[in-house]
Amino acid sequence: MADQNSFQFGVEIELLLGSRKKTHPNWKSLARDLSKRLLKAGIANHINDGNDKSHENYREWSITQEITIPSQPAKNLWGLELVSPIYPVYAYWSSDLETIFSVLHASFTLAASSHCSTHVHVSGTPTPLSAAELSALAKAALYYEPALDRLVPPSRRGSAAYWCQSNRANPSLQQLGLAECLATLDHVIDPDDGITGNVRNIVEAMNLFPANSAYGRAHGKKKDFMRGKVYKWDFTGMLPSSNSSSVQGAGRGTVEFRQPPGSLVADDASGWITLAVAFVVGAMAVGPRLGGADVNGGASPEELWALLASGAEALGWESLGAVEGLFERMG
Repeated sequence: MADQNSFQFGVEIELLLGSRKKTHPNWKSLARDLSKRLLKAGIANHINDGNDKSHENYREWSITQEITIPSQPAKNLWGLELVSPIYPVYAYWSSDLETIFSVLHASFTLAASSHCSTHVHVSGTPTPLSAAELSALAKAALYYEPALDRLVPPSRRGSAAYWCQSNRANPSLQQLGLAECLATLDHVIDPDDGITGNVRNIVEAMNLFPANSAYGRAHGKKKDFMRGKVYKWDFTGMLPSSNSSSVQGAGRGTVEFRQPPGSLVADDASGWITLAVAFVVGAMAVGPRLGGADVNGGASPEELWALLASGAEALGWESLGAVEGLFERMG
């Protein structure tokens, strides 16, 4: 079972941000202001102009432009993203979040926006998740989806959520009941297909996107293709980059939980990180057992809490911390 040396994570915090004291002509001017204030508070960071995904950009916090968040220059508000370094699953990362949000609230205005989200990437270390572990996580993501939906606002679930659609909406699963989806994820692991083939089968089952979509037609797609950035769970980072250069994010070795809304306080960001990591770890034990006709209703909030508690125990965490706040606000 997992221990503290077997997982790591990164978080992307999208913000619609403005300075309390200065008028900035563009996002880059605001980013420079933010960068200097974070450095002064002891948070090493840099501005990543081109949103470069190379490993060097994950040694410290980085600030990037986020074009999916409409900026409001007339209100001195600009869309940007704070991207964390790769953290081990120890406790000290939460103090970094406290410092960052202290700086944000002291000198900036954080505007609530349905366009903002919080993305958590989780990976195994020193080796990536195996095909069997990835299958267990995929099954858990589908089974616990109804309970996870209750933790997020309406804009992050259902038809309103273009950038975090249900993984069951993809062409591989959309015609299937939940029990059939779980059975499919058991069956796509072919013992004779090798590790790479197994992983690719799972990614296709979770992240296939239709060629006849507006995006597919605009990009000349002739057949369904993998596109993880529109689903609640993006598995495409598990694809080998050498074989999947056309898939954005391939080769990272991470699974990304994309459903959480924007975080306006440190406890929200900490809660989503804790939930994502505990969910991944808990799924390693629970996922393989999921199946049968009685699963079609999906998980209850109580079942989700039990899964997260199991993951936290496996990680050696004493509690689920800020996750409690997420459950208290459950809709």
